[in-house]
Amino acid sequence: MSSAAAVIADHWSVIILRDIVFCNQRTFNSILKNNNENISSATLAKRLKRMCDVELLCTSDDPTHSQRKIYSLTSKGMDLVPIMMEMSRFGIKRTMPSPTATSLPENMKRPLSSYEEDLFEELKSTHLNHAENAI
Repeated sequence: MSSAAAVIADHWSVIILRDIVFCNQRTFNSILKNNNENISSATLAKRLKRMCDVELLCTSDDPTHSQRKIYSLTSKGMDLVPIMMEMSRFGIKRTMPSPTATSLPENMKRPLSSYEEDLFEELKSTHLNHAENAI
């Protein structure tokens, strides 16, 4: 339990995973530019490296840009998605949503069970295919 907490207890790691999973921000620059919490580039680089080191994420080359890497969830990272969904449920039910919560993707406003099924299928096809070709 303590090792799991160490991985997801970090504020920035959860935010980055949220942006990758729910907002499909999968490159360094897209995460940096579209992050509502204004993460610094140094912090983002450290957290992405750490999540790759603990095998939550992996990278693959972007076929459209030779210097760009695409971050993908590994199967270990996919195991965190249900936890993130529960965190979202808690936030929606028990806390006052922030102004940025209204900018969530439209599909997240669907009933969560329907959204979860579609999300898992999409994540499996987009992320795990990249993970198989990871560097």
